[in-house]
Amino acid sequence: MLKNHIKLAWRNLIKNKKYTLINLAGLSIGMTCYILIALFIQYEVSFDRHHQKADRIYRVAQRQIGNEYRGTNEFALAPLPLSKALVNDYPEVEAVANLNQDFTLLINGNESYPEQGLSTDSSFFEVFSVPLLQGNIKEIFEDINTIVLTESLSKKLFGSDSPIGKSIFYARDRKITVAGIIPDPPVYQHLQYSYLVSYKIRGYYPNDIDNWVSNNYHAYLALYKDSDFKALEEKMQRYNAVAKPAYEELGFNFYPEYFLQPLKDIHLKSNINMEIGRSGDIRYLYLFGSIALIILVLASINYINLATAKSAKRAKEVGVSKVLGAKKGNLIMQFLSESFLLSLCGGAIASILAFLFLPSFNGLLDQAIPFDFVGSWWILPLMILIALLIGVLSGLYPAFFLSSLSPVRALKGNFIRNHKEGNFLRNTLVVGQFVVAIALAIGSIIIHQQLSYIQNKKLGYSKEQVVHVPYFESEIAEKEDVLKNELLNHPNINKVSISTQLPMNITSQGIVNEWDGNSGEDEMYIYRCYVDHNFIDLFEMEILEGRAFSKEFPTDSSATYILNEAAFKKTGWTSAVGKKFRDGTVIGVVKNFHLQTFDLTIEPLFMAMRNIPQLRNFGHIILKVDTEDFANTKNFIEETMKSIVPMVNYEARFMEDSYAQMYDKENRLGNVFSIFTMLALFIAAMGLFGLVSYNVVQRTKEIGIRKVLGSSIIGIMNLVAKDFLKLVLVAIIIAVPIAFYAMNNWLQDYAYRTEIKWWVFLLVGLGTIGISFITICFQSFKAASVNPIKSLRTE
Repeated sequence: MLKNHIKLAWRNLIKNKKYTLINLAGLSIGMTCYILIALFIQYEVSFDRHHQKADRIYRVAQRQIGNEYRGTNEFALAPLPLSKALVNDYPEVEAVANLNQDFTLLINGNESYPEQGLSTDSSFFEVFSVPLLQGNIKEIFEDINTIVLTESLSKKLFGSDSPIGKSIFYARDRKITVAGIIPDPPVYQHLQYSYLVSYKIRGYYPNDIDNWVSNNYHAYLALYKDSDFKALEEKMQRYNAVAKPAYEELGFNFYPEYFLQPLKDIHLKSNINMEIGRSGDIRYLYLFGSIALIILVLASINYINLATAKSAKRAKEVGVSKVLGAKKGNLIMQFLSESFLLSLCGGAIASILAFLFLPSFNGLLDQAIPFDFVGSWWILPLMILIALLIGVLSGLYPAFFLSSLSPVRALKGNFIRNHKEGNFLRNTLVVGQFVVAIALAIGSIIIHQQLSYIQNKKLGYSKEQVVHVPYFESEIAEKEDVLKNELLNHPNINKVSISTQLPMNITSQGIVNEWDGNSGEDEMYIYRCYVDHNFIDLFEMEILEGRAFSKEFPTDSSATYILNEAAFKKTGWTSAVGKKFRDGTVIGVVKNFHLQTFDLTIEPLFMAMRNIPQLRNFGHIILKVDTEDFANTKNFIEETMKSIVPMVNYEARFMEDSYAQMYDKENRLGNVFSIFTMLALFIAAMGLFGLVSYNVVQRTKEIGIRKVLGSSIIGIMNLVAKDFLKLVLVAIIIAVPIAFYAMNNWLQDYAYRTEIKWWVFLLVGLGTIGISFITICFQSFKAASVNPIKSLRTE
């Protein structure tokens, strides 16, 4: 019997090619979206789970009570003495690894390689599951002048030769010996590196040994099995009392409270300062998971509508089957078999499409998601389950609807006495489809408007035609004047400046409690940027009071400050020039400019000259250039800097590109969201096509009679269209407030945001009506064009 059901189902699918193709298209699109999103979700949740002790690895972090920085008071940092205390004081702590990101230049012979690694200690191998492929684990970092390379870096430096015992230069001039080889870190872990060195090699290490205020490390601890990390977190509070006096002694009015973060939560659930590695966001997983479910549901609705639309043609088939003795259960199984077969075919096609489109999907998200059903064990079973579930849910209503017909009514062909019978369910489903599609379309436009607002909003400085080159070498500071003069010799370079940071992302912050009129009780958290005489002029910043730094005033080189409006207002002054601030005097006030991303408000800022030696050893060379023949200009800039520090490879890039890079993740997710929105609209349009088909089938004789009585094709098309356009209008009325509420909440995450404009709703509404009208007219024109004699003969 099952074989017979499958055979009949296959014949019916082949016989009704148009409906089969439409259903397959909807189901295949829905399942393809599901597979791609499921692979994305699996990839995101798999971060850091490959470590053998992943379930019992935690990162030590802290809340600095009284110190909010970039929107939060949480920091992914810990002092070195805390890590040592945890190992000594609590037996449930198996090991603690301290580490930090390390950026340096490695030199082998005449070749230099800028690389990113980690500075850590041998405990790294006790906490994380990183095998040592070559070398002796007991000897790693016994000598601080040793380095462990990843396989790819080893091949880059030494080819196929074994590098153990060979020497290279670290930070260009420190000789260091290769002590081991480790595998490349997988892309699905938040710690990324090409080498490991001892943190004892860093100049600040001796000061960190017993310093509770020096937060230069990321501390990861592994607990023994069955240990309660929450209980340990409670015990750790004793260290708050140890650290607080150390902070007070240095004049800080804030203090830390330590807590633990599970390793598995870091990638998706950690939104704190000084994060190491690129983080994800679990909210996007919920969003994309919801979209995948919505598209699957929309595709299922289409099957119901299309199956019902062709039910009139299959009524006699049901009547004949019942006369010949078929039971209701047999008919239900027959129709469900057809639905199952269609769903399984859709799943197979979706798997192929997902495999083909995954590289493009990876390109959109800038990810390296593998097409791996085996590693992602739940995806394939869940996809089969969803295919079967879609088969049941999609086929259940048509199956019960058709199998419940009496043989007499079915054979007479008048089983539907009233064309509105059953319409409520189908109309509700189509309205639901369009509510979702319209809300997604409105959301997609507003997301792109916000991103466009970010890109085009006046920042308070000019980033056009500005090029910057980051550097970390003291030799640049030693030859600043020579470098500037050399660069200005090029005809396309108009201005040159040097600063510690770029105005688009200033991160250095401190506390000031010394300014005229303050008794010392009030404190100001203020961002800091150290610049030269040309900085304000190059970025065309507006001076509201006083003046910018100038070589004409030798005193500007020390103890002079320029405040932004936010800092000026914080002081309570009516005039700033000449006022005492910190250890010097204010010479000017600059108009507020956006010094961070748009999710943060403009905070107080001061600018001072780069007169501290340590601040001159890193920063950005900033140039105002003519963009004509930029390739030549770019090469000149990089070669000029390389002539001062020969082994370093510099990269000159437009500041506009760097600014856009700050919002790269949002732009990519916005593009993906738009694609899914278009697919949802396409599927909704197909659903409307199914309902129009159903309506036209039932009104065939009515259309024939109207044509005989003189109705035109346009008149008949309007007759059919008006009922369905009402459904679309209802969907618009429902979707608009939902979309407004959702997007208004989303925009609250941005301190500076676009306004939700009324014309967005009008545009989406008219666009949806247009798409719907075209869809309706396509089918109604076909019905209205049929010879009325043929229509009247229809049973």
